[in-house]
Amino acid sequence: MWSVIIQKERGEFVNANGFNAWQGFDERGFEISFFDWEQMDSGVATVDPGTITVGSVRYVRRALQRIGIETMPLDYPIRLRGYLGRRIWQTTWAEVRSRIDSPGVPVFVKPVEQDKAFTGYVVSAFRDLIRTAKWPGEMKLWASEPFPFVSEWRYFVRRGEVIGVGHYKGDPLRSPDVSVIRGAVEDYAGEAPVAYGIDFGIAASGGTHLVEVNDGFSLGCLGLGPLAYSAFLEDRWRELVRTIT
Repeated sequence: MWSVIIQKERGEFVNANGFNAWQGFDERGFEISFFDWEQMDSGVATVDPGTITVGSVRYVRRALQRIGIETMPLDYPIRLRGYLGRRIWQTTWAEVRSRIDSPGVPVFVKPVEQDKAFTGYVVSAFRDLIRTAKWPGEMKLWASEPFPFVSEWRYFVRRGEVIGVGHYKGDPLRSPDVSVIRGAVEDYAGEAPVAYGIDFGIAASGGTHLVEVNDGFSLGCLGLGPLAYSAFLEDRWRELVRTIT
């Protein structure tokens, strides 16, 4: 029987995601234990391929690293580039900082490899660099022209099927075109992980476009029920550790 580790800090669930996962795994009869970040990082928490780990992206990545697995953000899969509706390219902080004085050239940036290092945002003036000044010039970034969305939604995909949806930003009465969602899920099927989140939004100029794709190993539940959420997390963990089991 597989077991589960769920992150807690100071004896409390970190957020609703951990509580939701605990409910699902508990109802399904899994053996569950709790450890904080320091215990995970130091090795006090026993990690092995048969122990599903639930927590923040940093927490789960650390567990995977301890058993020899590295993960990379999914972000903008090649098969889905046609759904973006905007140009996206890779750059570095050094390049962005060198061009900051160019008038009228705002750019949206987010990390490539350290996907949770900071939340993506628009850089248009020197003051916008202050909050990310600590990051080195060689740090890789995704860049795109600013592309405002008036409504953003996440679709949970497990084993090729959409199993849930949650609205997380903007106007909740503006829904994406479901035919676009179905087309994207189908187009991505050949290379997609077993469980992932695919975010779509309604552009200010109209139309349904891809926001980004997120790996399922530590994705927030965003309204997905406990049983479905625990199965979603379990499937992705099993897929990731399959290479070493």
